[in-house]
Amino acid sequence: MNKESFSNDAIAKLINDSFIPIKVDREERPDVDSVYMMYLQATTGQGGWPLNVFLVPGTLDPIYGGTYWAGPEADMGERAAKFEDVLKRVADIWKAEQQKCISSAKATGEQLAKLVKMQSSSEHNDSFNVEAIVDDVREHFSNNFDSQFGGFSHAPKFPCPHNMSLLLKYNNYFDKGLDKQELLQADKSMTGKVLYTLESIGKGGIKDQIGHGFSRYSVTDNWNLPHFEKMLYDQALLLNAYLDAYVYSGSLAEFASYYANDIVEFLMKGSLTDKHGDGFYSAQDADSMNKEGEHSEGAYYVWTYKEFFGALEHLGRVEADICAMYWNVQEYGNVDPQYDIQKELQFQNVLSEQVKLEDVARAFGKPVQEVDKIIQRARFELEKYRNTTRQKPDVDTKIIVSWNGLAIGALARASVILGNKQALSRALKAADYIYEHGYDKSTGRLRRSIGSEVHGMNDDYAYLISGLIELYEATFDIQYIKWADHLQQKQLQLFWDKENGGFFSVEATRLIEEQLIFRPKSGFDSAEPSPNGVSASNLQRLSSILGNVEYESKAFEVIKCYGQDLSAQPFGYTSMVGPVITALESGMRSIVIVGEDNNLNGHSSQVEAILYKLHVEHPHPLTTIVRLDEHSIDYFNKLEDTIYKEVYEQFGGGSLKVLLCQDRACREFSF
Repeated sequence: MNKESFSNDAIAKLINDSFIPIKVDREERPDVDSVYMMYLQATTGQGGWPLNVFLVPGTLDPIYGGTYWAGPEADMGERAAKFEDVLKRVADIWKAEQQKCISSAKATGEQLAKLVKMQSSSEHNDSFNVEAIVDDVREHFSNNFDSQFGGFSHAPKFPCPHNMSLLLKYNNYFDKGLDKQELLQADKSMTGKVLYTLESIGKGGIKDQIGHGFSRYSVTDNWNLPHFEKMLYDQALLLNAYLDAYVYSGSLAEFASYYANDIVEFLMKGSLTDKHGDGFYSAQDADSMNKEGEHSEGAYYVWTYKEFFGALEHLGRVEADICAMYWNVQEYGNVDPQYDIQKELQFQNVLSEQVKLEDVARAFGKPVQEVDKIIQRARFELEKYRNTTRQKPDVDTKIIVSWNGLAIGALARASVILGNKQALSRALKAADYIYEHGYDKSTGRLRRSIGSEVHGMNDDYAYLISGLIELYEATFDIQYIKWADHLQQKQLQLFWDKENGGFFSVEATRLIEEQLIFRPKSGFDSAEPSPNGVSASNLQRLSSILGNVEYESKAFEVIKCYGQDLSAQPFGYTSMVGPVITALESGMRSIVIVGEDNNLNGHSSQVEAILYKLHVEHPHPLTTIVRLDEHSIDYFNKLEDTIYKEVYEQFGGGSLKVLLCQDRACREFSF
């Protein structure tokens, strides 16, 4: 709409004559976005972006809303609503029936506020049937699985990595009774379906085949034509999903470690790492300048046939032909015109792995290893070519606390599972940066983003706490679990719904200071996992590590708050399914590592070796890890309702021991 309407002089005049335009950054203010998205869904039955809403002057009461409206020159068919017509119609109605508009808008806001409160208060459910929930989730994703291309929906296809992580981490529930080989087969297991999907995503055009990182979603079913925008949260969530694929397949899904390393590389050196290497930027645009000097989607990433072969000219024609076959480069482009509405991708090729390396080698009569080396050399040449001849897409340099929390946690896990110490250093640097610049030490509050005066939202606390727990379990640096605990207490203070349980999206002060028409609250997962679901998991994990029984109780209150919908459609609440299984099955258990650590080979320690085994060889989603040593015991001794003091007194001075503790009882854990 920016190109079609907001940059159009006639449309701009219409807006300025009758309206006061306000552009809201929905990443900076997801609360505002949430309020009016709920309004749009309630009044039209559907939602989406761009989100456009007309408000009563002097209030935040909505009169009318919609998503995309076509510009004057757009060729969208006669049925498509034109933005020009909408503007004129709203202006006319306001002039003719102003009082009616005001009263109707106010009533709508009040009804929405009542609806949110009623949903929260009526959904309480103390009794969950875990088996039924697991069956419903399995059935939903099985029925929606795309056996040809992978994924669990039709185009446009979003990866939704948190759904896949659930199916992998709890595969002993979703794939109960299957052996290791059956787990890898898409026609027999949920694990197999997820592995097939993740591999398909990695081979598709949604993956930057020349550089690193993943685009936001695919316009096509086969993952090959992306919307080229790269989001920080997608990289973090996909990194976790690929790590889960690697460890919960018994390290058999080797592709998963390859793509996980690719994302780590992108987060460490790519466009979303800030220029000082501190925090992470929020997004890289889809558009960039093309050869004609105009902004067009994918211009930085796509190739004409001639340009592709020109960039690889000095590799040799046969080598270039090998690469063209591997990446499906066609003389007249490989983008289906029906998906190129704006005609920006005519004669262009989006690179994707369409032919197996072995088949390419067979077709050209060359060894697989030689073809692989050719592909790697071509990647280097193509990346060098596009970096020196093309303008890179703009980057949204907001450093959003919530998404940085996701990246911190994913990198911390990657450092252990992939043995990448640089990933850990990057996670530590980002966490320390958020502590110094995104956290008000005098009040204990987070900011929404670095340099912003906007207070942190519920997701900022939820995602950062989760990241800090992962960081503690990768380093055993006590400062990170302390900070996570402080943030958890502050989150409960600022966002907890004392009447119905669960967390609101914003602080109560927003209703008064900014006149939001209601205080949003949701447990439903979207492109990101629900902050309420993540918070339930955080509370359970912190309860296990710190022995805080109140946290465990609060976690169950979150689950109960959304119990009715969670039981009815658990596939929409996957971030809460794990906490439900945890609460109602065996509960959290804790691995306690105690005793003196000895250096193994001058590089790694016994503790590092144990961590690797726990994460890779013995992964378990209901397990937390605690290290008792001379640096941490004073802190843990101050906690109530733990057995750490007794454990340390018995084992602290001896050789390293690994204990499995649950319900105040410990036994030695054998690998």
